[in-house]
Amino acid sequence: MLGVDNELEQLYEEAQQNKVAILKARWTDGNYGCCSTRAPLVEKYRIEYTPEKRMLYLWGKLVVTIEQATQQTEISPEYSPSNYEKKVIAWFSERVKQS
Repeated sequence: MLGVDNELEQLYEEAQQNKVAILKARWTDGNYGCCSTRAPLVEKYRIEYTPEKRMLYLWGKLVVTIEQATQQTEISPEYSPSNYEKKVIAWFSERVKQS
């Protein structure tokens, strides 16, 4: 899907094989805090792939759950996605329906 990183496609394929795939990233580029400390790595994306459900986590929070049998999609009402994250959610929903 245009506008979504290729790394997500690779992450999805890894989740299909290993049941869980995680991509870590830094909240900020460059230095963080004092003493030139780099920002810690945090979980940016996680995809869990079970026979019953497909789940997408963004920044450590469960955002989308899709029931495999019914293709019913549940999006967490507590998560307020950015415009890019909305594209990621739409891509994930479409990708699950294709497989």
